[in-house]
Amino acid sequence: MYYPTDEIALFPMVGEGNRFKGYNFPILSKGSKIPSGGFGFRVGFPLFKEDVKSGLFRDLIHMYRTLRGVKPDIVISVGDPFNLIFTYLGTRRKVFFVSTDQGHSAWVNGFSNLELNIIKHFSSWVFTRDRKTEEFLRSKGLNNVIYLGNPLMDCVDEPRFLLEEGITLLPGTRRDCGNNLLFLLEVIKKIERPFKYYVPVNVNSEPFILESLKEEGYKLLLWDYGYKVEEPFKIYIGRGIFSEMVSSSILVLGLSGSGNEQSAGLGKPVISFFIEGIQFNRRFIDEQKRLLGDALILTDKDSADELIYNLLSNPDELKRRGDVGRLRMGERGAIPRIARFIKDYL
Repeated sequence: MYYPTDEIALFPMVGEGNRFKGYNFPILSKGSKIPSGGFGFRVGFPLFKEDVKSGLFRDLIHMYRTLRGVKPDIVISVGDPFNLIFTYLGTRRKVFFVSTDQGHSAWVNGFSNLELNIIKHFSSWVFTRDRKTEEFLRSKGLNNVIYLGNPLMDCVDEPRFLLEEGITLLPGTRRDCGNNLLFLLEVIKKIERPFKYYVPVNVNSEPFILESLKEEGYKLLLWDYGYKVEEPFKIYIGRGIFSEMVSSSILVLGLSGSGNEQSAGLGKPVISFFIEGIQFNRRFIDEQKRLLGDALILTDKDSADELIYNLLSNPDELKRRGDVGRLRMGERGAIPRIARFIKDYL
């Protein structure tokens, strides 16, 4: 993402930029729909090979040429060091780097020596996602580093209302989210106590979620915020109400990336499972566990009901794990603080 003269423009590295629809910012380059959603390197060679077939290298070349054709006043890169170096090489300007990748938190892996050199030579300032990472980078001799809050938590609005107390299911937003939801539905079949179950969806995940439910014979009814299922348990599929659903829940069953993290940041313990998905695979889960600590509980499908029962019987433990999540994820307010910082710096 960067800011050319006289206007703001967006530059998504992955996908077609659908999430930016409705904003009055031009999107200067759109990629293809790649199977991994940008996680091909993490998952392994077979999926990366699919990305290449879908036009990954063609898209990168087009993006690079697009960047070379603009003369931005300010360059901001959001993501990981690859975004940073790619943006610098394209624009030939030092970058304000907003580091949001979970794997590069100091709670998880931090940065390799190569990545530290990239940050040192090509960034104007680095904005970390947590204070521990700020301390880590400063210990490595980088002085242009500051923690101003976690931008990921700014993407969660304050709830406008609350629903009846329930449990939120987060199947993710990649193309395997429908299968992930069916996995979570198998888990809750063993929970004897009746709950309302909430499934937040967005423009990417909704078609996959609805298709999977229909194929499994679930009867979808209209609901004020999307759809609902009455039998064999009450499931509410809602658009644009992630914060309301999670805030109304006792805990979360999650197979999501940002969704799991944001839920923990809202003070909700997250129960998760080892699966092999596009984004959510064993390596990713291990990283997320290190990131979230006791806010994330890993279990298996057969043990989940007993774990949930034990948590519900222990409010102090629920609160303790929720507090860990808030601490690990940090506070809101990063985006306006970062914007003010850049403005004052310039």
